[in-house]
Amino acid sequence: MKFLNPIITFIFAIGFFKSSLMAEIVWTGANGADIFDEANWDLSNSPVDIIDPNISIDDDVIIASSIVEIPQLTGQQRFQVGSGFTITVDDSEIRLTGGSNDGIGGPNGSKLPAGLEGPILDIKNGSFVEVFFIVNGVQMNIDETSSVIFGGGGNPVNSSVIDIQDGGTVTFENETIDAFNAEHLRKVSIDGDPAEEGVNMLIEMRQDGVPTIVAATDPVIPDDVIVSFESSMESVQVGETVNLSWVVGEDTVSLSLDDGTGPKMADFDPEDLDGNLDVTLTETTTFILKGISESGTEEELILKVLVKTGQVSGITWTGADGTDIFEESNWDLANSNVEIIDPNVSIEDDVFIIDAIVEIPQVSAQQRFQVASGYTITVDNSTIRLTGGSNDGIGGPPGFRLPAGPEGPTMNIINGSSYESYFIVNGVQMNVDATSSAVFGGGGNPVNISAINLEPESTLTFLRETIDAFNTEHLSKITVGGAPAEEGINYTIESDGAEGCVITTISDDPLRITNIIRDIEGNIVIEWNGKPGTFYAVDFSFTLEEGSWEELIDSVTDEAIDDTFAPESKVIFYRIREQE
Repeated sequence: MKFLNPIITFIFAIGFFKSSLMAEIVWTGANGADIFDEANWDLSNSPVDIIDPNISIDDDVIIASSIVEIPQLTGQQRFQVGSGFTITVDDSEIRLTGGSNDGIGGPNGSKLPAGLEGPILDIKNGSFVEVFFIVNGVQMNIDETSSVIFGGGGNPVNSSVIDIQDGGTVTFENETIDAFNAEHLRKVSIDGDPAEEGVNMLIEMRQDGVPTIVAATDPVIPDDVIVSFESSMESVQVGETVNLSWVVGEDTVSLSLDDGTGPKMADFDPEDLDGNLDVTLTETTTFILKGISESGTEEELILKVLVKTGQVSGITWTGADGTDIFEESNWDLANSNVEIIDPNVSIEDDVFIIDAIVEIPQVSAQQRFQVASGYTITVDNSTIRLTGGSNDGIGGPPGFRLPAGPEGPTMNIINGSSYESYFIVNGVQMNVDATSSAVFGGGGNPVNISAINLEPESTLTFLRETIDAFNTEHLSKITVGGAPAEEGINYTIESDGAEGCVITTISDDPLRITNIIRDIEGNIVIEWNGKPGTFYAVDFSFTLEEGSWEELIDSVTDEAIDDTFAPESKVIFYRIREQE
């Protein structure tokens, strides 16, 4: 018995030592910056041994004094941490790279504010975090020294919530202010209290028009120096006159107007605080109205008035400087108010791409060539294609959706055009004519709250959607000639031999012989407009008399050769019939 006590004590000591270790995974960056590379993590104090997309890390995560990258992966993935665990980002930077559209999330089934909580994401001590989205019950906490950027549109704060301390900021690169207020305001708190603009937070606009939410417990809302600046007409003919009018703030002390020839003093009524000026225009002119307040605050508003030259309004592709769809110098903007062709910035005019090759390049995160609701993109005898590994697409502004509405832009692919993008999104109505084709490179949901009408004989290809995925996700969004798509009735579908599938629409033309010739050997070659997947028989007759028809060949699709009777006959008749 005397020898048992030391042994028992020794075993207890080992157990106590093990249980006192803090279980967590810690970023080291030993092998680079890839967040999914196990070699960049110290896993020695954790049962975790795999760091893969969409696989839960059931332990706390520590990232301190580091730069970490979320790379572009196939589809849309996430760095996933189990419910109840904490991700601490301390004096560090997490950023998207390689056009990544990925994010951070919890396991499936977790959601906030209602439902099961996912992981906690604490961002502190001057950290910067850029993600496309957070999803599945993430509680994101941003301290007063840190900032976050969301690159995604639609719903980047997905089943998750954010608390911002006084001084912290959140930027949404693909969400308008209206979209933020509609979709995310209720998911944001400031120091634990519901976010209220003008009460505990402000929404500021970056130079590129991107909204940033700034937490402030006592926000100072600056008075407008210029309240409004308007023109009586957005466009005029050469020699017509417009009236420019403005309203200024109470503290405004000076005002100037520049029409491109230099600033000139502009008047305003000291009591009504308004003013106006008639201007006769001979060319499209951009006006800059600049005001200065008593405190020295300056503000500018810009207004463009289009002078039409008799051509149809819209922007037209020229390709003068290459093939980049986002390069303004590749477009003729002379008959439009449009000045900027930037990703995710709405083009409020019709778009014409005719007899051209246009490329959608790889840009940061996942972006779109964006056209406003009610306008039309016409792709006529042209090619639009992805380049440089692009995962980008074409879409409408956030908040637009089909089939429920409201509708976004219309895109017509016509006259032998070939269209390729990663996705369409936000209410796009795509129409593909009988001579054209469309290809989608994205997986998951490449036809996103949008719809496609295929004319008979057109084709549609999904590079990363299987037949089952197409039937589940996209069949309801497709019409053929305006009628609901029905396999075997108005379209056929087959695998592309890899991850995708090809949809071929069935011609609605009546069965007819389209070509018949005699070759140099005297054989007759017969061609007809057969439907994909359908077999036909060919009959022949020498007289057309009743009972004179005989079968030449069966089980053929769209062509047959008569090398038996034709060489011996001066007159012979053929007919085609569909086999049951």
